[in-house]
Amino acid sequence: MAVLLALAAATFSGSGDFLGGVASRRDRVMPVVLVNHLAGVATVLILGPMFGGSLSQSTIVWGSIAGLSGAMAVVALYSGFAKSSIAVVSPIAAVGAAVWPVLWQIVRGDMPTAIVLGGIVLGLIAIWTISSGGHLHDADNVAVGVRYGLLAGIGFGGLLIFLSLAADASGIWSLLPARVAGSMVMLIVAARVPGPLLPNREAMPPSIGAGVLVTLGNGMFVLATTEGSLAVVSVIAAMFPAATVLLAWLVLGERLTPQRRIGLVLALVAVALVAGG
Repeated sequence: MAVLLALAAATFSGSGDFLGGVASRRDRVMPVVLVNHLAGVATVLILGPMFGGSLSQSTIVWGSIAGLSGAMAVVALYSGFAKSSIAVVSPIAAVGAAVWPVLWQIVRGDMPTAIVLGGIVLGLIAIWTISSGGHLHDADNVAVGVRYGLLAGIGFGGLLIFLSLAADASGIWSLLPARVAGSMVMLIVAARVPGPLLPNREAMPPSIGAGVLVTLGNGMFVLATTEGSLAVVSVIAAMFPAATVLLAWLVLGERLTPQRRIGLVLALVAVALVAGG
């Protein structure tokens, strides 16, 4: 069950990122991200009662920290995109989202079996391969991209770790303080950027859709952590770039590079090893 929920998390999150990318092509990034977070708050309020659970004090604390960590990651990611190459920043951030929860679990004394560990390592390779895409980048700004990618990876990894700590019996309610805290950070950042706070009419629907889907993905991740190993769940959930790449290929006709095809195959093998182990 944990593997299936983690796959659902990756699918929803990757689909949300695809819509976020569509929205970002139609308007400025910060208004899109702000609406994304606000839509996430509404999604939790609507769906929370269906999944049960309740908000405890620890859930509010860990959820809020998770939201702040995720907001930091988003700001670092888009700052990296603006100052460096996506081909540098994106794979480092994606791998960081997976590797930090794995290290967290190992440090706490929960070592995966050899087969599962092999699947995790292969999954990390798959995430890197899919995210980097096989494109060349400008060597002059690699160092800048690495720094922002590492910072974004720490933020996304922290988001997953703190959400797992907030999970327990809270259902998906831990996402409420996470999204509220993230929205507050994004509102402050967006207010400092010239221009309207909200996206234009063309960018608004995909911005809202992105927020709903990413929140659903986070919710599936939270539920998955209550069913299985954080290391396994985080690596599978971090394969969300696969869904983004596939949708860009199917909907927008973007080229699926040979490297990304290999990455998708590696991801399937990794999931099979983790599930079988």
